[in-house]
Amino acid sequence: MKKILKSIIIASVALVSATGCDYLDIVPDNTIELTNLFETKDKAYRALTDVYSYFPDPNGVHSSYWLCGDEWCERLDSEVADYWGYCPGSKVMRDWSTASSPILSYWDGTGQAYDLYEGIRICNIVLDGLNPNIPDLTIYEFNDWIAQIKVLKAYYHFFLLSWYGPIILVDKNSEPNDAIESIRRPRATIDECFNYIIGLLKEVLYEEDGVTERTELNEAASEAFLGQVDRTIAKALLAKVLVYRASPLFNGNTEFAAFKNAEGVNYFNQENHPEYWQEALDAVNVAIAAAEKQGKGLYEYSDVYPFGDADLVDQSGVMKYAYNLRYMICEAWNKELVWGWSSYGDVGSGGTLTYASQFRSYASQTASQSFQWLSASFNCLKTFYTKNGVPITEDKTWFAEEDQMKLVPMPDDTYHLGYVQPGETTINFHLNREPRYYAWVMFDRSKVRAYNKVMDLKMRSGEEPGGNKGHITDYYWTGIATKKLQHPKSQHENAANMIKFPLPLIRMADLYLLRAECANEVKQTPDATIWADVNKVRARAGLPAIEKVWADGNIVNSVGKHLTQEGMREIIQTERMLELMFEGQQYFDVRRWMRGVELFNDPIEGFNAPDGTAAETFNQLITWQPRIFNSPKHYFQPIPQGEIDRNPKVDQNPGY
Repeated sequence: MKKILKSIIIASVALVSATGCDYLDIVPDNTIELTNLFETKDKAYRALTDVYSYFPDPNGVHSSYWLCGDEWCERLDSEVADYWGYCPGSKVMRDWSTASSPILSYWDGTGQAYDLYEGIRICNIVLDGLNPNIPDLTIYEFNDWIAQIKVLKAYYHFFLLSWYGPIILVDKNSEPNDAIESIRRPRATIDECFNYIIGLLKEVLYEEDGVTERTELNEAASEAFLGQVDRTIAKALLAKVLVYRASPLFNGNTEFAAFKNAEGVNYFNQENHPEYWQEALDAVNVAIAAAEKQGKGLYEYSDVYPFGDADLVDQSGVMKYAYNLRYMICEAWNKELVWGWSSYGDVGSGGTLTYASQFRSYASQTASQSFQWLSASFNCLKTFYTKNGVPITEDKTWFAEEDQMKLVPMPDDTYHLGYVQPGETTINFHLNREPRYYAWVMFDRSKVRAYNKVMDLKMRSGEEPGGNKGHITDYYWTGIATKKLQHPKSQHENAANMIKFPLPLIRMADLYLLRAECANEVKQTPDATIWADVNKVRARAGLPAIEKVWADGNIVNSVGKHLTQEGMREIIQTERMLELMFEGQQYFDVRRWMRGVELFNDPIEGFNAPDGTAAETFNQLITWQPRIFNSPKHYFQPIPQGEIDRNPKVDQNPGY
């Protein structure tokens, strides 16, 4: 079906190529009759799945936008690090994307990305083609499918907006006889873009009064259709859209004051609208209520503890929470997941993020589903809290800066029980950290639950598992890796033995932290309701309440930070960067907060994994790779120059 629908669009290029408008391909009237594509329920359903097939890929290692940001570092030999086609997300962060050769170009489907405008045109084709008279298609299915497509159409516009800023809105496809000037459409302003996306989502969710709820879209997807859009997902998506609209990148952004259209109108509104935060807060409240009505909430591990860990849980200060944090991602369709990427594993030969970040077991150094291509950056390790639940720069009880890289024996105590190798040599930096550190990070001489066993990780040169023994390129170049996307019982020697699970697009922790963020902006003076949402997430991770730890002058330097709007804003933002680490959210959050210059210019650092054969030589910090972020340029990606050449009404983004 996808090939058929796509061929219809491609065939139309010949009708308009002479005037150069193929960026808005139209449906010709002399090709396959569209009605034939919807003559049976089976064909109609295949058309619906085709709409989903354009969803931006979070999972393919050579097509994932999750690699944008500074959490990941790809293989650093010249074959990978010097070629844009491998791990392109990291190349975006190195200023490799240009108008003439864009990377992850969702505008036109080049640079390892899906063509979202083609996806939107497919949405319009299917919306026009579906009808309630299709044999065996019930009116309930028809209404639900139409509503799903509208939500996806809104999401594709929203993703383009988050990637490019002002975009071209495509409410309807062009027709063969349309005048060329109507086919050549300009970019809409930011406000127009948001109004369109919000309007499309509200059209699905509410009657014209904006209050009465529509019921065409299923309230919750059935088990057979998990991952398809339902009303709970649509409400969560609307909440996110409204949070983005309220955020500094899109709300009164004066750094883009000079960016105007042909009529001299600012693409970005220049007046801050504080009321946007209230609208966002209202929407997040609705989304959370809808999700909780479906039984959703923060996941906590409740199964029998495997790997012989049951006897250790009560003794350890980390283990109970580490199980919560590990399985909340890899237990498929658990209560925390609001929207999941259900095409997990459906990628090409490049493999998935899980394959690329998984280490090779000492039992199978040729494991076909373990590449050791993706390592974690030392930069993100600095973000994790101490065991007291505050940043390392704030904790008076943690190691002084000059002692953090000091070599010490790994402790044999209850706090680190089950996650370090007692007596082995490490650095202070890895000790007395919060449970998320031990749940999600693999470092030298730590323990990891993988391949259905507990394994002693060894990351130094010539060692296994985890080091570069026998692999001159495929190893963790920073000497750090991540467990977050690994199921502990997956057998990576063979794809058939991999335990697959949906990647999170929206989960409850995300929504609770968004509510805290919105409430902090609305109330301006933090209170217990704001702290409560953040504390939910912290408690699941084994951390003390904000109002307790930030009031303790024996622990923190900035006593009372949680009592001011500015201080609480920073606490919430750090909590989001931590809780959603390695989940593709950081790049979008940091940009919407307008903190890109501050947070995305530090080079990627790591340990001396290529040559460090001993603790002394391995535990040396090395600057591995640059990161470049300039304002306003890198807040958005370049419009492909070919699209501008074909449509003079399209302005290029600043800096390109």
